[in-house]
Amino acid sequence: MRSRYWAIAAVSVGLTLLVANPVAGADFNVDSRDWHGLSDFRTLAGHQGVELYDTNTLDWEQVDTNDIIVVVYPAEPLDVASFAGFVIDGGRVLLADDFGASKGLLERLTVDRTEPLPEELPHRHFVDDHRGWPRFSIEGRHPLLEGVDEVVANYPAVLHNVGGAVIGYDQDGGLVYDMKLGDGRVVVVADPGLFINIMLPVADNRQFAANIWSYLCEDVEECRAWGLIHTFESEGAYGEESTDADPHRDIQERVDAFNERVREAFEELPGTELLYLIGIFLVFGTVAYATTVFPWRRSRRLSEYIERHRDEVSPPLTEFDWNLERFANPDGRINYALPVAVLKESFEELFLDQFGLWPSKPGKRPPVSELARRFDERYLRGQPPQKRKRRRREVEHLLVRLTAIPSRHRVFLESDEHFSARDMMRLHRRIQRVLSWMGLQESYERRTRELDARRLRSRRR
Repeated sequence: MRSRYWAIAAVSVGLTLLVANPVAGADFNVDSRDWHGLSDFRTLAGHQGVELYDTNTLDWEQVDTNDIIVVVYPAEPLDVASFAGFVIDGGRVLLADDFGASKGLLERLTVDRTEPLPEELPHRHFVDDHRGWPRFSIEGRHPLLEGVDEVVANYPAVLHNVGGAVIGYDQDGGLVYDMKLGDGRVVVVADPGLFINIMLPVADNRQFAANIWSYLCEDVEECRAWGLIHTFESEGAYGEESTDADPHRDIQERVDAFNERVREAFEELPGTELLYLIGIFLVFGTVAYATTVFPWRRSRRLSEYIERHRDEVSPPLTEFDWNLERFANPDGRINYALPVAVLKESFEELFLDQFGLWPSKPGKRPPVSELARRFDERYLRGQPPQKRKRRRREVEHLLVRLTAIPSRHRVFLESDEHFSARDMMRLHRRIQRVLSWMGLQESYERRTRELDARRLRSRRR
C-alpha cells in the first residue's frame, strides 16, 4: 500500500497541470508519448493481444461483431442507431468520456451524466485532499477489478444508472459501469484521463486498463479495436443493407395493417383474458428478476468482513434490470414492449420452424408475401375459397405487424415504440388464431408459461 502512495506522490506535479489545464480532446493521441497521450494505453492493448487502430473515419461495413469500438472524448454526436445495433449483435464498446458529445448514446443506454465542479463531486476521498483527484477504494468482485485495490481519476464526470456501478462514488453515482445488452456489452468510464500516459502509473490504473482489454476481448482470437479519438467521422450505418422490395407493395401492406388496427380498436378488451396474460408476464418478470439478482449456486462460506462488504456493493447492470428501468413512462403509462417482443419471439420460432427457417435472421428470410403463400399451400388446402382467402390475408397482416416489433434484445435499445395492454392482447389473440390453424396453439401456450433456462441464466461471471 505504501508503494502506491509513493507512486501517487511521484506524479503529483504533473497531475497539478492536469487540473489547472484539463486535457483537451486533441491531446488524446494514441501515438503520443507526451503526458497527455495514449501511447502507453495502446502498448498495453498490444500486451493483451489487441490491435488498436486509430482511425479518423469509421466505415461501418468494415466493422465485425468480434471487434471493439473505443470512443474517447467525442467532439461530435455519435451514430446512436449504429452503435445500438452493433452492441445487440455482440459487439463491444468502451466509451470513455467526461465532457464530450456522447450524450445521445448515454441517453440510449439510460445513463445520466452530470458535470460537477471538483468541489461538488459526491465523494470523500482525494489525493492530498486535492478535489481534482478522487481516489476510489475498490470493493466487490468483477473481471474489471481483478488485482485492483485503488483507482485515481482526474476531474471526472458523474454517471447515474439504475444498475450498480463497477466503481462508484462514495455518496452517489458511478465512475464505471458495465452494461451487458443483447449479445454485446458496453463499458462506460466517466474519465478518459484515466488512460493517458501520466495517469496509468498512478495507483492501480494500469491494471484496471489491462483488465478492460482482457474483458472486452474475452473469448475472441485476434481481437481488433477501432479507436475513435475526439474528432472522427463515420461512413454508412451498421447493418445497412440494400433492399429490392417493392415500395408500392410496402405502402399497401402498411395501409392494410393500419386499417386492421383501426378495426380492432373498436373491440372490447376481455377482462379475464387480460388478467390471464398479465399473470403470465408477471411470472416471467418475477422469475427473470429473481434469477438475475440471486445466484443459482450456493455460495462459499465467507468471513463476516467479506460478506458485509459484498452486501454493500451493487452488482453490475444486467439486461433485465435495464429493460425494467425503461418499462414505465414518466407519465405513469406502462409500456408492454418487452412482453410483446416475447410474444413475437415465441410465435416466430414456432411458425418459421414449420418451414425450416428457424433459426434465421430477419434479413435472410423470405418476404412476407412468400411466407403467406407457403402457409396457404400447407395449411389452407381444402378450405372454402372465401375462408382460405380471408385466413391467408390475416396471416400476411400478422407477419407484417410482427416485422415492426423489435426483438426481445432490441426492445428499448433501438426502439422507443410504446405498446399498450390492448395492443398486447390484440396481438395475442391474432397469434392464437393463426397457430390454432396450424395445430400449434398448445405449444405456444406452453412457451409463454415456461422459461428457457438459457434466457434466464445470468451473464455475470
